Order: sequence, then C-alpha cells, then structure tokens
Amino acid sequence: MSKTPLASAFALLTALALLPAMSNAEVISTTPELASNKKTAAYIYSRPMVEAMYKLGVEQDKKFGLQPDCRSEYRVEPVSISVLAPIDFPEGKPHPVKGVWNFRYQLQRCGESKLYNALFFAAADGAAPTPRAYYPGATNANPLLVKDAMVSAVAGALLQAGLKDCKDVFDMRVTQAMHDVKDGGSVLKGVWNETWTFKTCGQMSEVAITFIPDATGGGTTFKMELKKR
Repeated sequence: MSKTPLASAFALLTALALLPAMSNAEVISTTPELASNKKTAAYIYSRPMVEAMYKLGVEQDKKFGLQPDCRSEYRVEPVSISVLAPIDFPEGKPHPVKGVWNFRYQLQRCGESKLYNALFFAAADGAAPTPRAYYPGATNANPLLVKDAMVSAVAGALLQAGLKDCKDVFDMRVTQAMHDVKDGGSVLKGVWNETWTFKTCGQMSEVAITFIPDATGGGTTFKMELKKR
C-alpha cells in the first residue's frame, strides 16, 4: 500500500527526530531556543517561507471550497512556530541541513481568514526545505499523538455523517485548556479538550476529544465523543 504525503511526512519527522546532532554546528532543539536565535528565526520568517505558506494556503482553500471568487487581498499572518525535530543550521550555509518545524498562520483573504499549518522539512543535502500542508486549526497535540487519534476521529466523523469515505480535516481547536479532573480518588492533571471538525462530502461533522496525559509521563491517552448536530 502506498503512503500518503502526510504519512510520509510523519515517517520523515520520526526519522529526523532520531538522528544525532552534527558536531560543531548550531542546533536549535526547542521553540524557546528558536525565539532567541536571530539567524534561524530570520530565516524561518523570510519571504520564501511566507510565499511557501501562501501557496499551501491557497491550495487548501481550493480543496475546501473557500472563497472561490476571491482573486486578490491574500495575506499570510504568522501565528506561531513549533520545533518538531532539532534544526541544524551550519555556519555559512543558506539552508538548514536537519530539522522539522511547524509554522501556524492565518490566511487572510477577501474579509475572511482561515488558520492553517505548514510543516517544513530540512534537506540533508543543503537544498531549500520542503513545505507540506498539515491539518488546519490549532491542536495542542503533537503530530504523533494526532496521528494516533486521527484513526478513531475519522471513523467517528464518518459514522456521524452516515458515510464510508470522503473526509478532510477542516479544523482543530482547543475547547478547554489544560486542567485537573477528579477521577474517583485520584486527580488527572493536565487534561485538555479539543473539537476536530471534518468536512465529509460537503457535510460538517465534529468530534470532541479529551486528551489525558499519563501521570508518569509515559504518554497521553484520549477518548472521543460525537458532537450532536
């Protein structure tokens, strides 16, 4: 079975995360480090990166059938960046040679906006990074957790719509920030809630998801509930 572009992206992300950092090179491992590194931050916010997001956003708009008559006024407004795998940006090189980062941005057009995400994958040969559209919206879950939860979420959305196929993730949003939840005699810490919206053959289906971090730090579980239409 052939992999989808997004599945390939996850495989590449996982592989990059396992690679060791190159010696004698500037490596940005966390999002706070990126904010304090002027060279890498300037590169990630540079015009070529913004143009790549613009192109991906327009393609996403077309897929979702948004603003089909809009021909101008498109504008990219950066929202946030997350480092998903350490960014290795050697001195004197025009591009990073390692790293994966997610750029969250608003695509403004003709009086409306949509929150999109773009994954950027650095190239080991020093070429320009490869941009790929990621699921729209603002989830708190990391890509691997999203991947695990997506199978159940898609099944729930299709069940709600009464369909067997035809689905696209239209939006992800946090509906309740991290909080503590009493569970019998114990307390679950850092629990948060999200709603994932799917466009299923023109219909909108929503799935409510509760994410529950393990008390020992071993991972995060989730449970889902179909939202009534």
